[in-house]
Amino acid sequence: MSITPIPPHTPTPTPPNESSKPRDNNTPLTLKTKVSLVLALIGLSITLVMTNLTIKNYETHLTTAEEVLLELAPVDPRSLMQGDYMALNYAIAEPIMAAIEAQEVAKGNLDYVETLYNISQDGSVIIKKDAQGVGHFVRLAQHSDSGDEPLAQDEMLLQYRIRHGQLKIATNAFFFQEGQAEAFEQAKYGMFRINEQGKPLLTDMVDKRFKVIEPKKVQSQQIDNGA
Repeated sequence: MSITPIPPHTPTPTPPNESSKPRDNNTPLTLKTKVSLVLALIGLSITLVMTNLTIKNYETHLTTAEEVLLELAPVDPRSLMQGDYMALNYAIAEPIMAAIEAQEVAKGNLDYVETLYNISQDGSVIIKKDAQGVGHFVRLAQHSDSGDEPLAQDEMLLQYRIRHGQLKIATNAFFFQEGQAEAFEQAKYGMFRINEQGKPLLTDMVDKRFKVIEPKKVQSQQIDNGA
């Protein structure tokens, strides 16, 4: 009886894994990748355009708007200085709120008056500058379908906002660099640039001598005086 030898077992070769194949750097981008890149570039372009427009509008406001001082009013001492900014309130806010209340009472809107300090409202008033450039409340601005009321030569619009019972003009906080709080404690007025639409832009703090507060100069004066 003859025995037939069994051939040695040869393992079946395993097909190479796709991930183990060398990457082809010349593989074309997929459609999905191309679309994502295009959308990212479009988004970046829009962001750059909007940023440039914002900067341009800010520069235009600074160079063309009229300069006005608004007197500061006392605020809660606990919130006067908060780290690197100071809380602001304006003396002109009181007569504006009183005028709004009187106007609504005259119209018989007593329910509105009761909720006046709990609502959100935007509006405009007419102000007039004195010889020192300080703006003072004159009257509430009247708006109608035919347009805004005409202004006298020495009058100008000022926009305001009422939020949570507080009247705000542009901003109710002024930010400064760390360590400059003492210089800004001398602030008596806020300096604004107000455009033809009455939009205010706060630019500086001004002391009682109508001088713009510049912390470096204030510190230098204190050193010269032996402070």
